[in-house]
Amino acid sequence: MSPAIDNPPFAQDSQHDTSLERELGYATFVSAVAVAAGAIAERLFAFNDLSLVFMTAVVLVSARSRMGVSVFAAVLCFLAYNFFFLEPRYTLYLSARHGLVTVTMFLVGALICGRLANRLRSQVILLNTARAHAEALRQLGQRLAAANTDAEAIATTTAALGDVLEAEAVVLHWHPASARLIENGRDNPARFDPALEAAAQRCWQQANEGAAVVGERGERDVAWHCLPLGAPGRWLGVVALHFSQPLSSLPPEPARLAEAMVRDLAQALGRLQLGRQLEATRLQAETERLRAALLSSVSHDLRSPLSTIIGSAESLDVYRDRLSADDQRLLARDILSEGRRLDRYIQNLLDMTRLGQGAPALEREWIGLDDIVGTATQRTMRVHPGRDIVLELPAPAPLLHVNPPLFEQALFNALDNAAKFSPDDSPIRVRAGVEGERVRIDVVDAGPGIPEPEREQVFDMFHSVARGDRRPNGTGLGLTICRGILRAHGGEATASAPIGGRGTELRLSLPLEQAPSDLPRDE
Repeated sequence: MSPAIDNPPFAQDSQHDTSLERELGYATFVSAVAVAAGAIAERLFAFNDLSLVFMTAVVLVSARSRMGVSVFAAVLCFLAYNFFFLEPRYTLYLSARHGLVTVTMFLVGALICGRLANRLRSQVILLNTARAHAEALRQLGQRLAAANTDAEAIATTTAALGDVLEAEAVVLHWHPASARLIENGRDNPARFDPALEAAAQRCWQQANEGAAVVGERGERDVAWHCLPLGAPGRWLGVVALHFSQPLSSLPPEPARLAEAMVRDLAQALGRLQLGRQLEATRLQAETERLRAALLSSVSHDLRSPLSTIIGSAESLDVYRDRLSADDQRLLARDILSEGRRLDRYIQNLLDMTRLGQGAPALEREWIGLDDIVGTATQRTMRVHPGRDIVLELPAPAPLLHVNPPLFEQALFNALDNAAKFSPDDSPIRVRAGVEGERVRIDVVDAGPGIPEPEREQVFDMFHSVARGDRRPNGTGLGLTICRGILRAHGGEATASAPIGGRGTELRLSLPLEQAPSDLPRDE
């Protein structure tokens, strides 16, 4: 829920707009103080122009009161000035013509000053209200920009409406299946008031017909102030507001501010919907590109091992009696090597097809980091016999919540890539550890390294640069699959240069999840 906004604009306005009785009492009190101040000034300081004292009193009252009270204060000060300080005193009779002109000019001046002071007060109130409105909209815009789902955007807006307008807010969506407005997927729109459903349906119909919106000045007697959510031709639902006081007693500012907030919500929902559409379009384009690339790869990269296997098998079949035992073992070894190579190609293609077309939800299990690193290392040593792999694992090893076969495939692809592009006599180092809320696995080789501009490209499909994840006998999918599997687990795969040496460091990172307390360690 969004934090409350201090000093809502309408609470500020109500502080200035006090009751009429209190304002009249204040005007009477200030007039009495002006009489006392005038008497003291006349007696102690021989101050004759006492009209300035009463003029000041009128300005003070006008600065804190409405126009009617300002006029009351001006007339009251005019009568008090005439009664107490103009000859003949203690009567309202004026004995000289200049006295009549004086009090008349005083009354006119007091009314003008009161009007100007009251106008200045009104402008200050409007400016404070406008500032509060702008601040509320700014804060709402920031929170909506950070929202990642429709539910977050709706919750943020309803909380802001409640804080700023001091009203209960409910967002109703149009549900095409039931042909009615429902809230948060529940077919119960009238949970606040029985009049909500009728008001929301009326607002929805009028919005689609292009008529005036329910809750405007024409229908201020309804219990709910309803606003359509969306834009003409693309209405998404209705936002209903229930104020603590009758709608007929509310100024027009709450309706205008509510409309602005609802427009911001509609724009945020439109942005999220557009983002989902763009993501779906991007995934579809990637899938089509993947299919085309896979077809072109099959015709080239799978033919080479097949040709070797067929040629070696034919030689064994036709020339078995003429071949020595060493030649036969060499041909059998070629068949086995190319068969394993073909198996890796097919496995990569299957993995990439599944990732590109959107694999189902991963079936995750808890497995020790040392177990999965050991399995991937043994598999790498079978493919690259004689390769020295140095492990640097933490003790105790953390538990990973992953799909073991897929994650093992990702780690194997990283190790296989390091073995291909580093000298045969150089070791491959596997360093693992926990950093903050993530688990990292670094695969470091001593190969020629990857130039910085190409460190992101090596994760692209069918990368053809010689230093990338591709050789004449490779499909260029190893690191692409590695990153895809890591991202499917909420992790990431990156390439960088190791500190203080040559080669490449491939880092695989995963979120560190808390294992259940009742999970047996051997699992």
